[in-house]
Order: sequence, then structure tokens, then C-alpha cells
Amino acid sequence: MTESRTNLALWAMVFGNFVIGTGVLLPAGMLNQLSAELHVDTATAGLLLLVGGVVVGIGAPVLAMMTTRVDRRLLLTLSMLLYAAGHLLSAFTNDFWSLLIVRALMISAAGIFSPQAAATVGLLVPGERRASAIAFIFIGWSVASVGGIPIGALLGDWIGWRMVFALMAGLSLISAAAIWFTVPPKLFGVPLNLKSWVSVFTSPALLCVLLVTLLSMSGQISVLGYLAPILKQVTAATALQISLAFAIAGAAGVVGNTLGSNMVSSIAVPKVIALALVSLCIGFTVFTLMFGNYWGMILGMALWGLGTFSSNSLQQSRLVQLTPPLASATVALNTSAVYLGQAIGSGVGGQLLKGGASPTSGWTALGFLILALFASLYANRLKV
Repeated sequence: MTESRTNLALWAMVFGNFVIGTGVLLPAGMLNQLSAELHVDTATAGLLLLVGGVVVGIGAPVLAMMTTRVDRRLLLTLSMLLYAAGHLLSAFTNDFWSLLIVRALMISAAGIFSPQAAATVGLLVPGERRASAIAFIFIGWSVASVGGIPIGALLGDWIGWRMVFALMAGLSLISAAAIWFTVPPKLFGVPLNLKSWVSVFTSPALLCVLLVTLLSMSGQISVLGYLAPILKQVTAATALQISLAFAIAGAAGVVGNTLGSNMVSSIAVPKVIALALVSLCIGFTVFTLMFGNYWGMILGMALWGLGTFSSNSLQQSRLVQLTPPLASATVALNTSAVYLGQAIGSGVGGQLLKGGASPTSGWTALGFLILALFASLYANRLKV
């Protein structure tokens, strides 16, 4: 396979992760509209984030084991087609609980695409390029934050959440076509047997790295998932200001991910992750101390944004580097940790918001992230 064809495939996966990332977090930007039009409170609307986390968190390892013998091009394409169908159905649902069921089914596509895209990168590029290439394709998630989610939040206010879901269906179809025409056929993952899973679950180092992802995502989503209602309650932010807040955090995420993917060529991946987690901790500290001040909270979001997606994408790289033969299993489990963290964060954030927005949300998120930082540093001392 030529280098130009490989690069096209990588860009197709960047776009795929952009679509996946936008779809996963899209309800966060439209919680105000969804709760109002579907006649549920904010915490109930937050179940759209929680249910996806539970489904993918439990299903990702199972899906990874079931699909190792499926051609990567076919698997990635089918996952995007499922995403398209789910978003289209979402646009036509008439009540909240129907939307919740459709989303639970649709979001399983995210549990397939992102981890298997990372595993596919390992089959396309040589070992010395894997860490930076995997970090590169997850820039799509960062771009989703800087562009997809803020624009989705704004469009939700302008044209309604149904049209936004319909647009997401169209983007998913474009992504499916891009994957099909750029990723080469006959790429297969390493078959996963019981021994592979035992190897992962008996490795303290791997489990500790996965714990980092779980704690980090729990902390981030406990605030990010409810950012729209928080800003509206404590700063009277308009729809445009809420979209701007998501965009600034996302732009910082793109910068952080780009820096992280470039730094891994000269600095060990665990050290880059530690820097990202420190940035998250500083950001949430500023966000909480400035609670009620719109621009002060935005400053905190920009600082936490620098570490948000670089830490997640580099966690994938870290696991692949630690045990290349177990990459399909560890990357799938990392995806589980991401989405279970989303479920935990959504649950915690929703409960905290029931009494009204308060700095407690920020301090709780910071607690999760401090634990993630200590777990990451401790994991460096463990042997695989």
C-alpha cells in the first residue's frame, strides 16, 4: 500500500472520529432544547449520555471479540451506516423514551468504530509511527468539540434538534463512503481468545492504565455533559454563548491533541499523558473558582481543553505500545472505560444538578482528575 493511500485512509478515519465524537456528545450541547421539547427535566435528558456509556462500556469488548475475523474496511463502513440509520430514526422519534432506546442501539456503532479504527492504524503503519498515527486520527474527536458540537448546539436552537440529527445521518453516510474507498480490504484483527482477555485482566499495569481513562472521563463528563444548563443557570448564557464555550474548549482540545501527537516522538507517552492530566486539573480548578463568571469559566475550559482529548487518544497509544499483540483487546477495553466513565460522569453530574448548578460539580470533577493523575503516575511503576 502506498504512503499516499495510507494517508488518505488515516484522514478518512479522522473524519469518522469527528462524526462519532460529534454524535456521542451532541446531546450535551442540546440538553436545554431536548428537555424543553420532550418535557423532561435536565437530569432525565442526561440519560441520553448515560445510556450510551453503559451500552458501549459493556459492549465494546464483546464486539471486539466477535469482529476480529471481519474485514476492517467492511466493519468500519457498517458501523458508520448503523450510525447513519440511528441518527435518522432519532430525528423522527416522538417521545423521550423512544429516543433513548434508539440512541442506546445506535451508539454501539461508536463502540465499534473508534477502537477498531485505532487497531486498523496498527495494521497500516510501521511500529515506530503507531503512537503518533493513533493520536492523529483522534484529532477528529477534538475537531468534533471545536466545530461539530458547538455548531450542533447552535443549530439545535435555530432549526431544532430533529434537523440536527438528520444532518448527522448525512455526515455518517459520507464517512461510510470515505472509509470504503480509502481503507484497503483484507485487513483483519488479531483473533482474541480467552487467553488474551486473561492476560489483560491479570496485568496490574494495563488495569491501572484503564483506570486512568475511567477516572478522567468520569470527571470531565460530570461537567461537560451538563455544561449547557450550568452556563444558562449561573451566567444566563445565551445559545450563542453556550456554543462559543463549547467551541473554545474544543479549539483548546485540538491544540492539545496536536501538541500531544507531536510530543510523543521525543517524550514518552506516559509523560505526555501526565502533562495533559495536569492541564485538566488546573483547568477545572480555575473553572470552579470562577464559577458564575462567564469569561472566568471559559478560561478554565480553555485550560482543561488542552488536556481533554490528548489524554484520551494517547491512552490508546499507551496501551498499544505496552502490549502490541493484545491491542485489539486493550483498545476495546479503553473504549469501554471511556464510555463507562461517560455513564458515571453523566450520573454524578445529573444528580449534582438536581439541586441547581453549584461549584460542587467542578470540585467533584477535579477530585476524579486528581485520582486519574495519581493512577497514571503509579501505572508507570508497574511492569506488564
